[in-house]
Amino acid sequence: MVKRPIHRMDGEITHLEMDELADEAIITIRNNAQVAVKLLATPMDLEDLAYGHVKCEGRGEIESIIVDGLDVIVSGEITPRPTEDLLTAACGACTVGDIEQPIGNIGRTQRLRGDINLMMNSMKNSQPLFNATGGVHGAAIFDQSGEILVTREDIGRHNAFDKAVGAAIREGISPKIIGLSGRCGYELVAKGVRSEIEIIICVGAISSAAEILARATGMTLVGFATRERPAIIGDLSRIIDKPSSTA
Repeated sequence: MVKRPIHRMDGEITHLEMDELADEAIITIRNNAQVAVKLLATPMDLEDLAYGHVKCEGRGEIESIIVDGLDVIVSGEITPRPTEDLLTAACGACTVGDIEQPIGNIGRTQRLRGDINLMMNSMKNSQPLFNATGGVHGAAIFDQSGEILVTREDIGRHNAFDKAVGAAIREGISPKIIGLSGRCGYELVAKGVRSEIEIIICVGAISSAAEILARATGMTLVGFATRERPAIIGDLSRIIDKPSSTA
């Protein structure tokens, strides 16, 4: 967070005051003295961001990591993005190269026993940056009982996803269930496929491209999770007590 002067409107009058804004900066991940990727992101939990981004984009495996300001230096066999790419906070799949569709089938090892609404409320209560600024997304890794294992925040929803997965990896947790504070688009399902996530639960809507990819890979999506009647796409047996089936 950064404090900046703003004018607060109060009817026809404005008041000068300091406000907390969500921090955003260009983060550069380097490998073998080359730029692997540049991202616009919230400059915190950068180790988690790097581990998660490399994993969720299927670009290799990090062996060691050093953070130097806004530069993250990693070792390992990492496939860089095209040098012209800059992933903004609004774009998780923007590239001058081809967008590779992940393939394969997600394992069926999870049976969610937690209350979805309570899970998402618990995630919201674990987002101090959002509570202070109202300007960041959240992502949380849950276990099958609905307990939060890790929560991360970022101005970009795809970065928050990467950070949560990266934090889980660094803590020796195999992430399988993730909650998201916004909508679920194609790029988030693609990240989930590459990182072997089985269930994505989101506060917002599910896009048509996300729906197609989830069905093709066997993932379960839950949209409008905090509403009285959430929408489920994919294998229902991970969410409710019935034989494996899709809808």
